[in-house]
Amino acid sequence: MLYDFHIHTRNYSDCSIGSAEEMCQRAVEKGLAGIALTEHDVWWPLSEIQKLRHRFPELTIIRGMELSCPEGHFLVFLPNPENGEIPGWCSVLELIPLVHNYGGIVIWAHPFRFSSKWPKWLKHVRPDGMEVASSNMHRQAEAKARKVAADKNILSFHNSDAHDAFIVGRYINELDIHLTCVEDFISYVRKQENGDSIRGASPVGAAF
Repeated sequence: MLYDFHIHTRNYSDCSIGSAEEMCQRAVEKGLAGIALTEHDVWWPLSEIQKLRHRFPELTIIRGMELSCPEGHFLVFLPNPENGEIPGWCSVLELIPLVHNYGGIVIWAHPFRFSSKWPKWLKHVRPDGMEVASSNMHRQAEAKARKVAADKNILSFHNSDAHDAFIVGRYINELDIHLTCVEDFISYVRKQENGDSIRGASPVGAAF
């Protein structure tokens, strides 16, 4: 089963040029089983997500959020966002324990995209996963991310970080189960305690 857990739409992210419908349609055309809509610092309203799910029943659509922190950007997934308040621009040192307390997970988005320095916060908290490849990571960032993921036993992801429907499907994660909801995704990630890489593919189809 193929999944992309990092997608932005123009519905709620000003930096995106693709609508939610275009992103979903592209995902279906590329053979993906599911996607996560992860807008910048905002959750999709549940009622609107449900409309999308009704329109694309063959696609599992997960709500997420890309939160901006002083230390970088992090993908947040909660069982019920309405019952888990996440303060804006909070430190990742606060974010990860808070999200875990709400029963959710945190994935480090496009690490080392802007700086190759080893982050000091990794000595104190550990994300549940990190991207090791995306459309917004250069090769040096990807190499550094793969090394950190291996050294710290952090589950690695290959996400498109698409802001245009054309990018959806370029980076994917191959899971051995079918996800039906965000709770399935959270449970799956938590079970991967040994930091194994989820099978992924680059734009040219090479497995990492």
